[in-house]
Amino acid sequence: MLLLTRIWVLGLLAFSLVSAEYFTTKTADKDFLLKQKKIYNLLYHISQPNVVNVQLYNEGQAWNIENSISLYRNPDAVKEFMYMYKNGMLPRGEMFSPYYPKLLKEMVALFRLFYYANDFDTFYNTALWARIYVNEGQFYFALCNAVIRRPDTKYIQLPPPYEMYPYAYFNSEVLEKAHHAKVFGKLDSQKTGPYETYIIPANYSGWYLNREYNFENKLNYFTEDVGLNAYYFFFRQECPFWLSSNEFDFLQYRGEEYLYGHKQLLNRYYLERLSNDLPKIEDFDWQKPFYAGYYPTMTYHNGMPYPQRPDWSNFPVYKYKYIQDIMDMESRITAAIDSGFILRNDSKWYNIYQEDGLNMLGNIIEGNGDSYNRDFYGSIDTLGRKILGYNLEPANPYQIFPSALETFSSSMRDPAFYRLYKRIYRYYYRYKMRQEPYTRDEIVYPELKIESFVVDKLTTYFDQYDTSISNGLLVEDQREAETSLIKIRQYRLNHKPFNFHITVNSEKPMKAAFRIFLGPKYDSHHKLVEIPDSLKYFYEIDNWIVDLTAGQNKIGRNSQDCFFVIPDQEPSEVFYKKVLKALDGAESFTYNERVFGFPERLLLPKGKKEGMPFQFFLYVSPVTTEVPYTSRIWGSYKFDKRPFGFPLDKPLYDFKYDGPNMMFKNILIYHKDEFEMGLTY
Repeated sequence: MLLLTRIWVLGLLAFSLVSAEYFTTKTADKDFLLKQKKIYNLLYHISQPNVVNVQLYNEGQAWNIENSISLYRNPDAVKEFMYMYKNGMLPRGEMFSPYYPKLLKEMVALFRLFYYANDFDTFYNTALWARIYVNEGQFYFALCNAVIRRPDTKYIQLPPPYEMYPYAYFNSEVLEKAHHAKVFGKLDSQKTGPYETYIIPANYSGWYLNREYNFENKLNYFTEDVGLNAYYFFFRQECPFWLSSNEFDFLQYRGEEYLYGHKQLLNRYYLERLSNDLPKIEDFDWQKPFYAGYYPTMTYHNGMPYPQRPDWSNFPVYKYKYIQDIMDMESRITAAIDSGFILRNDSKWYNIYQEDGLNMLGNIIEGNGDSYNRDFYGSIDTLGRKILGYNLEPANPYQIFPSALETFSSSMRDPAFYRLYKRIYRYYYRYKMRQEPYTRDEIVYPELKIESFVVDKLTTYFDQYDTSISNGLLVEDQREAETSLIKIRQYRLNHKPFNFHITVNSEKPMKAAFRIFLGPKYDSHHKLVEIPDSLKYFYEIDNWIVDLTAGQNKIGRNSQDCFFVIPDQEPSEVFYKKVLKALDGAESFTYNERVFGFPERLLLPKGKKEGMPFQFFLYVSPVTTEVPYTSRIWGSYKFDKRPFGFPLDKPLYDFKYDGPNMMFKNILIYHKDEFEMGLTY
């Protein structure tokens, strides 16, 4: 997903309901299973390599990188890493964040060492060595990126990040109880398998705060959802800002995907605000107090607390230098949008109002490895996080104090995240508004007519979910690691599966792209939202291609088939057991050709008990060109060659979006409590 867009393949027979061709599923062979097992072993209690699985520890100690330099296809990458290592790198046990240049440079050197290993065995042995001698955070980041990108680890599953580092996903009082699970936990009475399983009930961070005035806490169930934050972690690994397309085969529209993916998250967040009667996100000024406070009630693994930010607080004095820099960057980007030209680092001007223009803009805003001029345009993304986190400056390069915004796993917990990306979204919208608007002929297709659009009853609820975190906690010995299982139990938002029922009449056989958006019907003051201005708050929940026959076509689409969603990832202890059984020949092991996706259960906003009005927008258009999309994280699909968010990316004024190939559908989203979900209604 990204909340990616435009993607999917659907087989269709006229006059009959059909289901989606949902991800390519394969049966694993022994080679895949062995690799899968080894990757999980590498990521098992990485903070204690000499305590858990001592055999791997001994193998890692025996590996000599310099003596094996011929086994790496890029000797310079090996020499660069070894030079850094011998001169001192981030010590084990210290905190890591990709937003600190020296630490990032070391992590990238390790990643390149992993990536350029000639074969899987060399990569694995190198990782065994690094697991012992390199900082755990740098090791985890580098290994994840190597697994995602190496040809011989394609579609190997990674453990959920909340299992690897629960400190970024749960509050400190919960983790304190988890460290003393036998005292504070509840022994699971439904024990299965070899584990003594302890359950730790958990609340969200607003539990300790006065909610009377801090309205942002109404959204903690959404912003602190472990699945949502794990999604964002993988979203930022798709095209890491620290890597360049010149060296790695990235999407050619990485900048556009960066902008649209965050726009999708922002719109999804806005719909959740409406469900809690909260208004639009307020604007802010770098030179005035910042409204939204943040009290994370979280600590890092070394005991340092996450920095907090009081409500309506002035920016700290030590952030002033960054504020001046970011204001300069913003003025340069605004000038680029208004003038239509960006200054490349070869001192040439490039027109951004061309096919690749939005991608260029996204690259310079993120300040990634494909930015045309990072020295001039900087990185609004990076600097905005540094300012809004309110964290202190580090005492030295290896004693950092990152805020929640400076780790991908906790970014979405901070209300400042959404304020920052609303500000970034203004550049996206400013750019779109300076393009030529669509003509009616570009979005209205009389040969396609939507005859009906019906949606099942939409019901959300909260259910309990147990998250395994043992892998992220310290253990006394191997026996404890193999026999004790700590789980954190939380309520999280979910919804009942639902179906779209669509009838479309086509004048002739053709391929057609179906897009479904979800947006507001009323604002927080219960005032009807006006088209077209409201369309920028719609988020795309599905996009797929259908083979239509001449005449009437009936299409059925389930919510679980939406193009960017996945069900909850299996806990590692369950997944790993399946891998072992398959290796023993006891059963087969199947896997999807993707690593992660957006949580399917968060597709809908919470709604209200009495039913809250929203609206779907269905749009159908002919497909003239199918474009393959390939992602090591999200999977491989086909989509039609249209801009992200089409046709709502450039509102067409004086047009009611009432063409025959488009339709608005008023719907109600009902929220039921746990007791009501046990009733028949």
